[in-house]
Amino acid sequence: MRKVAGNWVGRITGTNNGNVFVELKQDQAKLYGVARINEPVFGVALYNFVGVLENESVAIELVPDAEFLKQTNTQEILVNNQRVKIAVPKVDYGNVILDAKLINNATLEGTWKSTIGTGGNVFLKNEKAQDSEDIDKTKEKDNKMIFISYSHVDKDHLKRLHVHLKPLENKGLVDIWDDTKIRTGQKWREVIEIALSKAAIAILVISADFLASDFIIENELPPILKKAELGGTRILPIILKPCRFSRETHLSQFQALNTPDKPLLSLSDIEQEEMWDKLSQTIEIELNR
Repeated sequence: MRKVAGNWVGRITGTNNGNVFVELKQDQAKLYGVARINEPVFGVALYNFVGVLENESVAIELVPDAEFLKQTNTQEILVNNQRVKIAVPKVDYGNVILDAKLINNATLEGTWKSTIGTGGNVFLKNEKAQDSEDIDKTKEKDNKMIFISYSHVDKDHLKRLHVHLKPLENKGLVDIWDDTKIRTGQKWREVIEIALSKAAIAILVISADFLASDFIIENELPPILKKAELGGTRILPIILKPCRFSRETHLSQFQALNTPDKPLLSLSDIEQEEMWDKLSQTIEIELNR
């Protein structure tokens, strides 16, 4: 049984956005505790919760604290050019269901949905993880893990990318990960999730085959985009071939290394090498910030 008790901090995103602070207690598979959400528009919400831990899955129901809801805030308004203080009741956000997964004992990612129709994503980190081995590995890799997402149709071009990143790897500045690192017998989905959870930078090698890959769209992109939204991963697209990148708004919001009208394979060999070198320089600068 994993030990997850402790203080967790993070964010919710979606119809509501805010910081989350959780005091999590554990009795075997039973979870319970208190959660506080600081939402910049609607203010603070306090919840009591109960839930269960099953393997890596966490299911929690949060109920607004009844005593907290009875409290009122004081707010100043202008009445006939006079400042008047009024009492404003706490907002009831309804019950919240959280379904999440432990990436390791230090990271919890999932979705939330309330009974009033709001919802979104949640990302939490344990302030003091119980599993020191997982934490040590995460700390070691977090700031230099490079995750490469590409279509297998384009694997020949992956080799040139590796060549240009190799000097950084030799200096210990980066750890490169792509799906060629998955060994026979490993649980590939779990391995990919762990690599994504540690990635400081995600390189997307964009082509029509990349955008047409069900595996990439369903398994790799969602966690990459979620981590980028939460500020945990920098996304660096490089456009390999002509494709609809600029019309895919969830991707085109990220600045590509090259413009869609000048895909890598439209350039001369020398210009292609210059572009790969530019990517290597961009990564080095980003990791030194």
